[in-house]
Amino acid sequence: MEQKKRLRIIVWIFFGCFGLIFLRLAFLQIKEAPELKRKARAKNYSLISEPAPRGAIYDREGRPLAISIPYYELYAEPKYLKETPAEVARKIAPVISESPAKLIIDFSSGKGFVWLNRRLPYDEYVAIKKLAITGIGVQETFFRSFPEGKIASHIIGLVNTDGKGLEGIEKQYNHIISGQDGKVFILRDGKGNPIPSSSEGVPARPGPDIFLTIDIKVQRILEEEIEKVFKEYSARGAAGIVLDADNGEVLALTNRPTYDPNPPVTSSLDCRRNRSVTDIFEPGSVFKMVTAAAGLEERVVKPEDNIFCENGKYFVRNHTIHDTHPYGMLTFREVIAKSSNIGTVKVGFKLGAEGMYRYATAFGFGKKTGIDLPGEVSGILRPVSRWSDYSMTAIPFGQEVSATVLQCAAALGAIINGGNLYQPYLVKGVRDKRGRFVPERKPVPVRRVISQATSDTLISILTDVVSEEGTAQSAAIPGYRVGGKTGTAQKVESGRYSHNKYFASFSGFIKTPSRKLVICVMVDEPRGAYYGGVVAGPAFNRIGQRTVLALGIAPDQPVNSENENSNGVISARSKRESKH
Repeated sequence: MEQKKRLRIIVWIFFGCFGLIFLRLAFLQIKEAPELKRKARAKNYSLISEPAPRGAIYDREGRPLAISIPYYELYAEPKYLKETPAEVARKIAPVISESPAKLIIDFSSGKGFVWLNRRLPYDEYVAIKKLAITGIGVQETFFRSFPEGKIASHIIGLVNTDGKGLEGIEKQYNHIISGQDGKVFILRDGKGNPIPSSSEGVPARPGPDIFLTIDIKVQRILEEEIEKVFKEYSARGAAGIVLDADNGEVLALTNRPTYDPNPPVTSSLDCRRNRSVTDIFEPGSVFKMVTAAAGLEERVVKPEDNIFCENGKYFVRNHTIHDTHPYGMLTFREVIAKSSNIGTVKVGFKLGAEGMYRYATAFGFGKKTGIDLPGEVSGILRPVSRWSDYSMTAIPFGQEVSATVLQCAAALGAIINGGNLYQPYLVKGVRDKRGRFVPERKPVPVRRVISQATSDTLISILTDVVSEEGTAQSAAIPGYRVGGKTGTAQKVESGRYSHNKYFASFSGFIKTPSRKLVICVMVDEPRGAYYGGVVAGPAFNRIGQRTVLALGIAPDQPVNSENENSNGVISARSKRESKH
């Protein structure tokens, strides 16, 4: 009996111990499993990150603007070397053109991991792989290359040394085109040697490709002509945009000074600044097209209405407004063509402060356009409650208003496309690595600003600006319907208007039955000349002539042979400039 009792106790002890062991195993297998697995992986596995290539950036026709090029990084894990540091150094040094003595120091440093070369050429990579030295590894990675160099750099942007977007499209769409890095775990035996066919992990997922709205042919033209006017007038800065008025697509955009995004990037932040969307300026007489559109739409003025321009000097609200020329009676059409400040202000008075503000905001001034680029600013358009008595003698012709070049382009686009303001944009669509193309982005109409009738009338008036009687004769292009508005705006320094620093600009259009293009040129502090018609008008002409040829846009207007020379360029007689 006593023996059975002792046996029963032994059995219970046995099952109790077994139960405790079982519970402990269950705890380790279920509760502690993830942590134990992590520790085992850290001890027995090597983690290798597999970088994902960024998606490429193309122009609208599929021409590459930014691509990821593979290169190789050579590293050593000294504790896994089977040969002596001297033997390994002797084999590797000739391949990578490195000193054997330096390699021996690296291998003998006691570190678990040492970079030997962070930019290994492909032929050296192949040679290293053939050596098959245990403890020496090569990792594939990528660097960003911009085949066009400086061309479209302010649109595309650049990346840092880690491949992350810093400017432009590279920054705006970094979350899309950066892809997803992979992870590879390699199991090693007790001696640290990798076990064949034991790797596991998550493969890298390359970033999708982006297709832009820009046309590289037009972009090159714009770059060359903006560079020319920038240097010709020793300007502080310059900017240019070519916009499709029918949908808001940006066909080209550039700024000066500029930079090359290819590494190593040595340019200053000033060169990298995208002036077209980040810098504001008083548009001056360019803004008269807004006043004109509002006056026509509200029917406070008609094209042939006569307006007395006070012979060039108008004292109103304790302030004197001047015109460059002593105009007397002008029609409203002539007020815009000759760029009379006095005539424009009188139309502004008819609209009133609320009317001026309503149309200015409707055309997008004082608000961001929403373009898909980083750093855009909204410009300055104060609410009516903050206007002074002087404001109504300044805002109608573009003072006390600040805008970006892009805002001026978008506003003019609304005028010539029938009255619809479109959101400018740069990305047409995205294509993943399986070749699937996300449907193209559709144009985004923001609002209708003016009627078709007002648009037609104002187009007719703005074409007079490039006529013999207008302020930008040199902007005319034989065979094409061209119009626009010049701007010569004094810069503000210490709260006062400067008398020797100006913004010279021309916002113009080319309108044919098939295309409606807006071309805006702005030059910051030109030297030697500063009138918009003199500085920016000829640049518009050259950009326009070359662009219609590049896009295959046929002329649809009769050509006056008296005003055209054998090269199809406006004659000297037509280049006489009014000072506006």
